[in-house]
Amino acid sequence: MKQSKLLNWLLLIISVLLLFITLQYIILSVISVRRVFVAANSSEIGTQIELNTKDSTWLELYKQKNWMESRLKLAKSDSIYLSINLQDSTLQLELKGVVLKTSSIAELRHDRFFDELTGNAYHHYFGQEASGVQTLASIDKVPLTVKKAPKDSLEFASQSNVIDSTEVQEINWLMHLDNGIELKIKGIKSKSSHNNSFWRQQKLKQIKNNFSKTLIFEVPEYNPSIEIYVDETDAKAIYRAIPAQPMVCIRL
Repeated sequence: MKQSKLLNWLLLIISVLLLFITLQYIILSVISVRRVFVAANSSEIGTQIELNTKDSTWLELYKQKNWMESRLKLAKSDSIYLSINLQDSTLQLELKGVVLKTSSIAELRHDRFFDELTGNAYHHYFGQEASGVQTLASIDKVPLTVKKAPKDSLEFASQSNVIDSTEVQEINWLMHLDNGIELKIKGIKSKSSHNNSFWRQQKLKQIKNNFSKTLIFEVPEYNPSIEIYVDETDAKAIYRAIPAQPMVCIRL
């Protein structure tokens, strides 16, 4: 009886601790999002800009103006850059204003965070060009293939009939921009074939980092994200063409 009671108390304590840790994680995560939202909509990021959000025509003209100014500024640089028009569902690789490659966006997702931005916050995230500070990918930036040369013509002939069984890689990459946005490019063969293993790893890493912070009562970091699904061949070509820290302009 004593052992049974002790076990019940132990299970109760463990359950309460798990519940407390879970609530702590949820609350601090919500505070993290709220903190970024308040900071983005305050004067901490620059001069306040008043947008007439009730006038849809005025708002569209304002966004188009920022979009054209950002692309014009990037066109003066000597480096390849990305222009992402979420209105027209196009992802473009450009150099000095010349479009090198265009990819159609098959599907688009973004955090609801962007739907609540004020004029000042919109200008911070989309009114000017951003720089990629870190890029993670499921493929190598510069592919390297190592092959063993055949000893003679007979070995060469036998190798020429061997079917290449190299495993097909998922084409996914994640870029952290200096304005706080996480840009997620996901390569797909069709709209229904989403690759997930790379993103599961990134999600688990993020949860682990956030969880370790909440355990010591620190507010975890929050970065609003934009997910873009494009053809996998385009995703591979664009990733390998852009520089290590490319400039990016986005039209929401």
